[in-house]
Amino acid sequence: MSDESRQGAEDELKLAGFYVGGGLYGIDIMRIKEVIQAKPYKIRKVPQAPAIVEGVIQLRGVVIPVIDLRRRFGVEVDPEIERLNKLIIVSVSGRIAGLKVDRVVGELRVDLQSLRPAPSMLRGDASGALGEDIFSGVSKVGDDMVFVINLDGLLRVG
Repeated sequence: MSDESRQGAEDELKLAGFYVGGGLYGIDIMRIKEVIQAKPYKIRKVPQAPAIVEGVIQLRGVVIPVIDLRRRFGVEVDPEIERLNKLIIVSVSGRIAGLKVDRVVGELRVDLQSLRPAPSMLRGDASGALGEDIFSGVSKVGDDMVFVINLDGLLRVG
């Protein structure tokens, strides 16, 4: 790889892009273990689970908590989209979690120069309703805006 192309790769952030409602979001592609279809996995409710946890699934013998990002972001659930749901299995602080999203669009490359800090209004209110630092940044991708999710902030329970 030439120095110029290596420099170009270092100036880009590779994200896995997905939609929740009409919003485009991205997470660091290196945090993803796999992406699976949600439909075949029955989500079991868990008594006394934190509000952000919809339930758990069992994937190849491993129990994985599932966070429905529509619920987390306050997006209305559209039954028409339910069949498209995907689970993005991610690693966060040594733990595995599944993020339920409407659909995955694949890899997005964001120029680090174009990445802007998320507006302070998006970091939660004084009560911490959304938690702190859910979004690590925002950038324009084509004609759309992508919100880059900080997984550690998103999945912080309390």
